[in-house]
Amino acid sequence: MSIKGKVVIDRLELHAYHGWHKHEGEFGQPYTIDLELVTDVSRAAETDHLTDALDYAAIVATTKRIFTERRHKLVESVAVKLARGLLREFAPVEEVELRVMKLKPPIPERIAAAGVRLRLTRAEAGLV
Repeated sequence: MSIKGKVVIDRLELHAYHGWHKHEGEFGQPYTIDLELVTDVSRAAETDHLTDALDYAAIVATTKRIFTERRHKLVESVAVKLARGLLREFAPVEEVELRVMKLKPPIPERIAAAGVRLRLTRAEAGLV
């Protein structure tokens, strides 16, 4: 029996150099990333072994590597790259929902953050 679940990583904080403006590439800025990875949790629930589950530490390390390895001008670009990368690197994941928030966007108005939320399935990413 298959039991669908979501492995959740909430408010991962990373410093990266994404952005359209020159100073964003020079100094970088803080981001938060929220992840929800849809997978079958039945085997992990049955065995209670980490080897049968998605490893949070591996997800975080992979997210950090993908998110910081290359500078993107737009948050949309890095968000799609991250979603595709997570689907490629974690075969049991069927769907990725994520939110990438720029905590200090370069606009004069005071806001908590600005960013992108998206959902990408394995089929939409061409990985079936």
